[in-house]
Amino acid sequence: MAFTEQDMKRQSEALANLKEEFSRLESQEKAMRKALGLPEQGGQPVDLKALSPELRAQAEAAIAEAQRAGASRAAQSQSSLATPAGSRPGCGRRNVVRL
Repeated sequence: MAFTEQDMKRQSEALANLKEEFSRLESQEKAMRKALGLPEQGGQPVDLKALSPELRAQAEAAIAEAQRAGASRAAQSQSSLATPAGSRPGCGRRNVVRL
C-alpha cells in the first residue's frame, strides 16, 4: 500500500480536528477549574488523606484503573516489539518501513 497525497491530506485534516478538540477541552477544563477555585495549571499532587472517605474511595479506584490500563498498554507494546525478523532476506521486521 502506497502512501499518497490524499492520505497525507486526510491525516492533516484529522490532526487539525484533534487540535481543535483539544483546544475546546482545554478551555472547558480551565473554566471548570476557575469555577472550583483551583489553579489554572493542573498536575499538582493531592493529599488523599485530606479527602472525604467517599472521594478517597473514588480517587483510589481511579488510580487503580489507570494503573491497570497502563500495564495493559505496556504489555501490548512489549509484545509488538518482541517480533522477530522475517524469514526471507530483505523481509525486515514487522511494522518497519524500509526506505
